[in-house]
Amino acid sequence: MELQTKIQNLPEKSGCYIYLNKNGEVIYVGKAKNLKKRVTSYFNRVHNIKTTRLVRNIVDLNYFVVNNEKEALLLEENLIKKHHPKYNILLNDDKAYPYIVVTNENDPQYKYVRKFDKKYLKSYGPLPQGTSARKILGLLEQTYPLRRCKGNLGQPCFYYSIGQCSGACFKKVDHKYYQDQIQKISRFFAGNIASLGKDLVLKMHLAADNLQFEHAQRIKDLIKSFSFVVESNNVELNDHKNRDVLAFEFNHDQIAITMLFYRGGKLLNKDQIIADYNEQDLDEILDFYLAQIYKKNMIPDELILPKELNLNDLPIQIKTIATHPINKIEKNLMSIAIQNTQEFMRVTNLNQRTAINREAQILDELSVLLDVREYLHHIEMFDISNIGDEFVTGGVVVYKNGKPDRNSFRKYNIEISERDDLHRLQYLLSRRYQKMLDEKTPLPNLIIIDGGLVHVQFAKQVLNALKLAKIPVIGLSKDDHHKTNELIDVQENIIKLERKSQIYNFLSGMQIRVDAYAKAGFRKKQNNQLLTNSLLKVEGLGEKKIQSLFKIFPTIDQMKNCSFDQLNQVIKNKNTTKNLMHFLNSNV
Repeated sequence: MELQTKIQNLPEKSGCYIYLNKNGEVIYVGKAKNLKKRVTSYFNRVHNIKTTRLVRNIVDLNYFVVNNEKEALLLEENLIKKHHPKYNILLNDDKAYPYIVVTNENDPQYKYVRKFDKKYLKSYGPLPQGTSARKILGLLEQTYPLRRCKGNLGQPCFYYSIGQCSGACFKKVDHKYYQDQIQKISRFFAGNIASLGKDLVLKMHLAADNLQFEHAQRIKDLIKSFSFVVESNNVELNDHKNRDVLAFEFNHDQIAITMLFYRGGKLLNKDQIIADYNEQDLDEILDFYLAQIYKKNMIPDELILPKELNLNDLPIQIKTIATHPINKIEKNLMSIAIQNTQEFMRVTNLNQRTAINREAQILDELSVLLDVREYLHHIEMFDISNIGDEFVTGGVVVYKNGKPDRNSFRKYNIEISERDDLHRLQYLLSRRYQKMLDEKTPLPNLIIIDGGLVHVQFAKQVLNALKLAKIPVIGLSKDDHHKTNELIDVQENIIKLERKSQIYNFLSGMQIRVDAYAKAGFRKKQNNQLLTNSLLKVEGLGEKKIQSLFKIFPTIDQMKNCSFDQLNQVIKNKNTTKNLMHFLNSNV
């Protein structure tokens, strides 16, 4: 059926549409409340240069009808992930920010989570990525204690003895105590932290007076880490609303997006991305971005959006809280968001130009050295680590456009009967690339093996069996001092690397990274196994009971600091508990 006929016969229903080029490749995926109206609009109005280029490449289309907007949004996201269309902006979907929550229990406790959930009594966030949220959690646990232990232990727990537990371990705690603590926590996140600051300073001086200088320093660091809460905002928000503000900025072929998160009138966090802008409709870009944000984060009381965005096309759950900047506060907040976006784009472009030029030059030099005509935009390097044929772990690091793509790094447990590196390499390569073939995910255009000529030749045999012989394979070998030394090229020639060259630094850096990544995998398994093996020496303890112990007491030190009753609460056998305490006091 001709394209025009397909367009005329489209239903006036919600769904997703897929544009294909002359090669049958998916080049764009979109969603619409009315498929016929949306798709027709591409072909009957004047477009900008980019959209004209997209329309010229469309020779066919497919579509899916769904029941509602929510289904269309989910289907669009899945189709974009599956096909990686040329003209869609591929946003990073990991928008799960940290939250500090209070559980909804008789004796509530703090938790650190990375996804908003209504089941909790209170949720504070989204908070900045990194260690700040965990430091804040530590600060709250010390200052406004809730239940810290499992509860109902029959006697005070370790945390109660250091003032970090409500006492639910051995007594009934008055509900009013928890109400008062939660009020203080909420005021703290709303920016009213004068009393907390005084308490912390007092604790810091008390620790110093008792010659607990390390503890005093930790309290001082906690105060510093929370500076973002006490910083004054550029806008006075007296209503304590939860607001999100979105702004965007175009620059040539890029779009930058900023989302500011105000909670209780305070700016707690911001999310920023910059991506190539390839002809995608602005409403669809921002709609898709908002869907990813609110899939894992709290929906605010108000969402302030640019005037360019059509509020009527938003999903229902967002539409009810969305507004254009109208009053003074909203206009000021939008101004701040726009300034943040402009500065983010300026700095990013400056850094990108420097980095891209350097990385592009290195990749060009590597292509020439290897006599590979294709631009090496996707490189994968493999290594295998083990000790004495135990804890065998395979690691793969992935570089996209000359930069490590950490989200694509993978570790593989290698549990096979053969104990030689070649069979382990075969298992590792087969497992990775068979899955990529099955899922039709993009393959690399260069594979690097941490090893010599034999390893390279064997890897080629594995790829040949998978019908991937076109992917070039090279090897990196080390000298007696475990330093990157020689390169085995595509034609299996051995090339001595010049240690002061850019290529050497690039390849040796990659080799160091994959080696460390693989070793981190086997060391974790090794440490877990060693701890388990040591506790198996305790008469009466089995693997299942050891696993239960580690769930409650993650370290041996915590077990040593526990009382007999606390340990027996998990073990439920007095003789075994007695054996464990003797072992901990005698051997660990």
